[in-house]
Amino acid sequence: MLQILLITFLLILVPIASKAQNVMFGGELVVSAELTSDYRFRGVSKSNNNIAVQGGLDWYADSGIYAGIFASSLIDFKTSDIETNFYAGYSTENKGIIYDFGAISYVYSDGKNASYFETFGSVGVDLGLLSSSIGISYMPNQNNLGKKDNFYFFNDTRGSIPGFPINIDLHLGYEDGYFGNKKWDWSLGTSIIFEKFEVGISYVDTNVVGKRSDSGIIFNVEAYF
Repeated sequence: MLQILLITFLLILVPIASKAQNVMFGGELVVSAELTSDYRFRGVSKSNNNIAVQGGLDWYADSGIYAGIFASSLIDFKTSDIETNFYAGYSTENKGIIYDFGAISYVYSDGKNASYFETFGSVGVDLGLLSSSIGISYMPNQNNLGKKDNFYFFNDTRGSIPGFPINIDLHLGYEDGYFGNKKWDWSLGTSIIFEKFEVGISYVDTNVVGKRSDSGIIFNVEAYF
């Protein structure tokens, strides 16, 4: 039922974004809808290795401030069937170095003591055909985290092929704390962009044994409005 409501919500957002001509409050508005064969978050499946429907609404200002909402269907993740993320941050470039920091709230409306928030920050470079960033996400001590904090260190690198709408993505992450005990995750993927559509495939794996964290091939298609 919640998956149907999520799809309906996305269908309502599309014409709203089109009429707004992607401009709101002096910034750029981007609406996205995605279908993925498995919702993997830091290498671990939140959809129990099944298909997930996702969507997002992002707003970017020329000043570097941004905010957004992301929603995804789940399958029995912390007893919840839907996840909603609310986030805001600031991104800027200085002497070729890109800085990005902010905070995000993970909300599981029908979960049991499941919602929590996290701060994040990263630095990176964009060389045109190659961009790369390193960062850290930190969840401070919270009641819903068993009064235990959590650290996640990551590197994301994207390469483009000249003359072709093809990207190659590399990801490496290390997590320790409430959600991971010295957990590593990594992925290698490629995607093709067709105007406002992006189709991708990736290999995802972790050093954790279990159905939700075993290696897998993930397919996804995303549309931007």
